[in-house]
Amino acid sequence: MNNYKWNQYNNNKKLIQNLIDFNKKKTVNAVEKGLYNQIRDIFCLSLILSLKISKKNKINVLDFGSNHLAYSNIVNKIDCKKFSFSVYDPFYNKEKFSIPFKISFFNNLALLKKKRWDMVNFGSSIQYLESLDVLENINLTNTKVVSITHTPINLKKSYFEMQTNHKNLKHKVYSLKEIKKIFLKKNFKLIFKSRNDENLFVAKNKKDTYLLNLVFSK
Repeated sequence: MNNYKWNQYNNNKKLIQNLIDFNKKKTVNAVEKGLYNQIRDIFCLSLILSLKISKKNKINVLDFGSNHLAYSNIVNKIDCKKFSFSVYDPFYNKEKFSIPFKISFFNNLALLKKKRWDMVNFGSSIQYLESLDVLENINLTNTKVVSITHTPINLKKSYFEMQTNHKNLKHKVYSLKEIKKIFLKKNFKLIFKSRNDENLFVAKNKKDTYLLNLVFSK
């Protein structure tokens, strides 16, 4: 979809290590800039909700298109040992950080369908999918909760455009109706919706488009 160099995206090695070091020294999380505290909290609360609904001691979590930064500041928020984290990253460069719990990275598309996931987090990655048909490649049979965070979503239509903060980075702004429709077909209901500051929206066309956080549940 893009000619963008994805290994440069969210690749702040110094920040990742600083957050990891802070969590090792303290018993609370570090405070991140902007809205990332809110985004991490939504992710963590979605994990806890999935754990409660599934009634398991440990659940399988698929994080679609994520990275080390998303995990560098959550160890003091939740009991990470209750979650088996798997990150689907087609551009993973096998770089390692000293995060104190296991995270498995993979780039094999077939594993999305082969494994059963109790919870799926898309973060802000849906905007980089040319079509939501890609979601058909994910096994959602056991999935109880799906979370989407900090994603530009339009209240009327879907459209493509270029981001203004990264050269050659094209994204698709999906309509809320289209997103809800595909998850409704899979028996999910939208149980949470919140809005982030649109001043952080890195695109030109802002009419009827909002930076939203969504949580779906069965």
